[in-house]
Amino acid sequence: MGKLKGKTLSDSLDSLKSFHEIHDFECSEFDVGIKVVSKLNNKVILDKHVPVRVVLDKDRQYINIIWQEAGVKNFRSKQLFERYNPNFNEMILDENNNSLEINSTDSDKILIINY
Repeated sequence: MGKLKGKTLSDSLDSLKSFHEIHDFECSEFDVGIKVVSKLNNKVILDKHVPVRVVLDKDRQYINIIWQEAGVKNFRSKQLFERYNPNFNEMILDENNNSLEINSTDSDKILIINY
């Protein structure tokens, strides 16, 4: 997994910050709807409400997705991760669709987090 650079990195960090500001939850869990979409055929593989936690401080920036609490077993074998960091995963805030899209180069899936 390579670190993002330039505008992509800056946009990913800004997207996570904006998502955090919209929810205004200071490091506490909140539920969101998450769609997991295949990059190969654009089909929705999973559509669930899942608890998440956004951490943003001067040393750490990431979104933690707590798949186990939503009953998603073996999430790692499905190329889903607990932590998505905007330094390594492209994040795009789509204000028209009220969603945060996460595209990980380590997975064949895209996450669409609705807010």
